[in-house]
Amino acid sequence: MSAHRIPRTTEQATAMLERFAVLADEIGAVEADRNAAIADANAIADKALEPLLAEQGVLLTKLEPWWAKASAELTKGKRKSIELGGCMIGSRLGRDTLGTADELEPVIAWLQKREWAAPLLRVTTTIDRAAVLKSIDGCYKRQLANMGFSRIAGAETFYVVRAEQQGTRA
Repeated sequence: MSAHRIPRTTEQATAMLERFAVLADEIGAVEADRNAAIADANAIADKALEPLLAEQGVLLTKLEPWWAKASAELTKGKRKSIELGGCMIGSRLGRDTLGTADELEPVIAWLQKREWAAPLLRVTTTIDRAAVLKSIDGCYKRQLANMGFSRIAGAETFYVVRAEQQGTRA
């Protein structure tokens, strides 16, 4: 990598931008090669894993009914799992979930009328920033300004990207 200096002329800047475009192409090619290599490695691993995962699945389908019969004797009814054959085998209780009525709107309306149900309901209110930005210069300008709202102009940022031209590499 050579040392680059701030260009003093348009010609120097043009030469730097041409180099930038070439580098963008080279970066794209390296990234494409990397992605292809990753895809190839994933395909090889997937092919190798397929029979292993299939056999593991068969073993699980055979072990589950055995465990249902043998677990009480093996755990003496005191545990839900044990270590056996280099594995932990057992059962675990899933999390409770809430069953609900098909139509929640009437239930919510009913609960909203009950003082005791307030902790059971969630109400979320947030600022709609896009709507406030649209209104900030309108008829509510003064009220919004009094509440501390203001329009902050987007910062101008410098950029250079490879120009996509007909017949060039992407």
